[in-house]
Amino acid sequence: MALFVLAVPVFLVLSNVRVAAMEPRVYEYSFNQYDAVGRSGVDRAQLDRAAREIVAYFGNDEPLLTTRVTIDRVEQALFNPREVEHMRDVKALFRVVFRVQEVAFVYVVGYVAAVFLWSRERSMRQLARQSIAAGIATAGLLAMAAGAVVVGFDDLFEQFHLLSFSNDFWQLNPRTDHLIQMFPQGFWFDVTLGVGAITIAQGAVLAAIGYGYLLWLDYRAGRGDEGPPALLPADAEGAS
Repeated sequence: MALFVLAVPVFLVLSNVRVAAMEPRVYEYSFNQYDAVGRSGVDRAQLDRAAREIVAYFGNDEPLLTTRVTIDRVEQALFNPREVEHMRDVKALFRVVFRVQEVAFVYVVGYVAAVFLWSRERSMRQLARQSIAAGIATAGLLAMAAGAVVVGFDDLFEQFHLLSFSNDFWQLNPRTDHLIQMFPQGFWFDVTLGVGAITIAQGAVLAAIGYGYLLWLDYRAGRGDEGPPALLPADAEGAS
């Protein structure tokens, strides 16, 4: 049960991270919100294509990101070697994140199927209670994390990179490096809060569903719908 309650927030958080990483519209949000065209000097059509290529890169087996663009009529690589190496590190990190998300999903589904549906070792009422606990844990943990992000995002952002990467390729120059011009730190703040807010909402919905199911079971029990009515003494004599 403890692993189930832990696996649910892990699965929800990493699922939302996966969606954000693999959805081109998230990247396009940065282009719109943070004037990527003006910062990078790359026209919007090419930036949108670059976003699609980044998404494809995270899902394929190519070792390096080789996006090319035309600037001032000169075709060139969009990202310099330092940026390309950082993207390789990011891809490796996402591979780990995606695997952990998949393991958490398998555990949650397997736990529910094996314990509640197949062997029926525990009742659906217990599943509802555990879902409430998992939902509250998800919403509570992510609410605390969101508070920490709002208060000290800059420090957390730096510590995340120091812990996640064994090199300093992530330290880019906003005046010259297209990657940070396309995706400045403000964008990552927005995405982090967005993932947190969505996960909090999902945890709240999960807890509400569990609570609603318990109320429904109690309502059925009050109406006597959980099983056949007990025989009265006279009925029992007649039946005998």
